[in-house]
Amino acid sequence: MFSYNLILSDISEEDRLGIDLTYEPEFESIESEIQKSTDIFATSKTDWKEVHSKSLNLLSNKSKDYRYLYWILLSIQKGQLPIDPLHLVSIINGFISKYNIEIYPSRKKNLYSTINQIIQKLNDIVKPFIDNINDLISANDFIEMLILLDDSINEIFNENTDNISSIINYVKSHKKRLKSVDSSKEEALNLLDYNKPIQIEPTKESTSISSSEITNDREANKALRHLQDVARSLSKYWLTERINNEKAYQLSRTLTWLTITQVPASNSNDVTMLKPVPQTRKQHFNKLKADSDHVGLLINLEESLSKSPFWLDGHFMAWESLIELNHHDAAQCIVDQVSLLIKKLPEITHLKFDDNSEFSTSTTRSWLEEHCYQEDYSKVTENINIIEKNTESEWDLALQNAQSLLNQKTLTEILQPLVIGHHQSRSNREAFFWQFSQAKLLSQAQKYDLASALLGWLDSQYSHKVLTHWDPSLEERLLELWLSCQQKLPSKEKNNQLTTTLRERLCCLNPMRVLN
Repeated sequence: MFSYNLILSDISEEDRLGIDLTYEPEFESIESEIQKSTDIFATSKTDWKEVHSKSLNLLSNKSKDYRYLYWILLSIQKGQLPIDPLHLVSIINGFISKYNIEIYPSRKKNLYSTINQIIQKLNDIVKPFIDNINDLISANDFIEMLILLDDSINEIFNENTDNISSIINYVKSHKKRLKSVDSSKEEALNLLDYNKPIQIEPTKESTSISSSEITNDREANKALRHLQDVARSLSKYWLTERINNEKAYQLSRTLTWLTITQVPASNSNDVTMLKPVPQTRKQHFNKLKADSDHVGLLINLEESLSKSPFWLDGHFMAWESLIELNHHDAAQCIVDQVSLLIKKLPEITHLKFDDNSEFSTSTTRSWLEEHCYQEDYSKVTENINIIEKNTESEWDLALQNAQSLLNQKTLTEILQPLVIGHHQSRSNREAFFWQFSQAKLLSQAQKYDLASALLGWLDSQYSHKVLTHWDPSLEERLLELWLSCQQKLPSKEKNNQLTTTLRERLCCLNPMRVLN
């Protein structure tokens, strides 16, 4: 049996992570050895013990890299090397918890892809072990360790990778079979000697979430995941019994929305790292829709949407099916729930999955515009105005302080608190106002070119709907300041076409601001 504890130690005190060996001979040596297993022209077979030994050595002594961890798991499976699966899961959890996303590979896309490979390979390794578990204590211990690992994956990689819920469910199913066998044995013993009381020691089982007090974040996350699993099963049951049960559509979405705290990270082309619903699954949905099997379609759709909530096309398809079945109240329930998500994260409508497919097609966006954006903002606006009248925001106070120092310190020095505030912002709204305050300061310092560039960027990032939701006059103020900066630029730097466009847009919102 190999010892894997050394991979949890830093490379050295001076250099925790080591160096990236991607293009070094020792890295390429392992790659070449692995490639033999798929190369039909290879003159020898892959030496999996060599792959295992070299990968373990590099991971322990030279470079903290998830690819070596994957190669270790691959060699364990292919080389049928001895392993204690419970210890292996513990080591992987310790490694991920300690080094999270700080280590190699450096590119996030490669890192997330490698994590998915690790999860898949772990699944292949532990399933045969699970089938051979023959007591409830071992099953419970393994479930607990897998849940710890699953919590770490979800917390660190934030839905950018797969999880191990399928493995956990597999162990739980095996545990149910063990319980069934134990019950049968107990009944047989009672039949053999029903006069003699048989004392059976209670089985050591994990404490029920509902009856134990939650004392830390890990237990809270575990409890929420348990609720979500139960909600999926309950919603499916409700839909099977009555397809227009509004509670089913509300429950699954409410618990799913709770775990979504921010917009998924994306590149300049709005492409995220999230995986789309598999194409075969979509084809199955389209076939059910073509066959007018709306009940079967809804049950299948709701299951997929609980795991892929950003697939807005799916929510639209569910709404369409309920309308076809004339269940307008249940359809409105979907609209209400999706509206809450759009209100929370309005930017998601233009994002894409990692295969470049959109969260929402143009048809779905039209549906969202018509049904999910219609709300009365008067109360929201009133509350914002009350708050702004009675309290001053952090960015306003920071801007006032910066303006008072404008003639005493350099612009870089007085701008720094506003930049720091932006970096520490906790929401898109806060981020916007910190940067809007920066633009105001730059304009006052007569840096009109910089202010104009920043205002142009803000205008491109935040839509009319978003700005209006935050403050009905916000877009007007942004355009007015931008137009003012454009007009104050030197003649050679002025963009007449942009100035005309800004005047037209501002005139449409509030012609008085243009006149002023």
